[in-house]
Amino acid sequence: MRKYADSLRSVDLFSNLRDNDLETISRILYMNTYHRGQLIFQEGEEGDALFIVLGGKVKVCLYDEEGREYVLDVIGKDGFFGELALIDELPRSANILATETCNLLIIRRNDFMKLLMENPSISINILKVMAGRLRVADERIKWLAFLNVEGRILKYLLDIGEKIGIKMKDHVIIEKGPTQIEIANACGCSRETVSRMMTSLVRKGILGVRRKQYTLYPETRTF
Repeated sequence: MRKYADSLRSVDLFSNLRDNDLETISRILYMNTYHRGQLIFQEGEEGDALFIVLGGKVKVCLYDEEGREYVLDVIGKDGFFGELALIDELPRSANILATETCNLLIIRRNDFMKLLMENPSISINILKVMAGRLRVADERIKWLAFLNVEGRILKYLLDIGEKIGIKMKDHVIIEKGPTQIEIANACGCSRETVSRMMTSLVRKGILGVRRKQYTLYPETRTF
């Protein structure tokens, strides 16, 4: 399990722990592999585990009564999810699906709660991450309310680029980015509108598109 201990060093949740603590945690972890489109858990289920992304990406999403998907977040390597239901003991608040093949480290509820009691710094790290996610949610409410459609699409892509993009000197690359339908659902518009707005962003030199790879040039944005 040494390889898991090494992987945990780069996870914010465990950033303050000593080597022997990481070794202890690695012994209570197990790994599952999920493939693209596979449901990891769904809204309303009992929360019985914390998940850490060892490799790949997952999306956090909700569905309306008509089955339309709304993507709340994308979580990549070294991110974690599932902690909320463990803490408040309420059902899962969203659906999690793999967007590509991903390896997840899993900690069961009882083991996780024991960790919190023995390592208070983990609780502090969780609070920091949850506060960050709340700020992102507040920011999304603002840009949905105040930005035009083109601005919302660009802001959505910039946020994804900040989380999982490859950052270069003057641009950011998003490999295996969201589909136009996913962008439309997140930004409150139609797929056809997304197509038109992305074409406009390409013409302005703000965005490059090659299949599902997006290249963003943040310094040229107009908001």
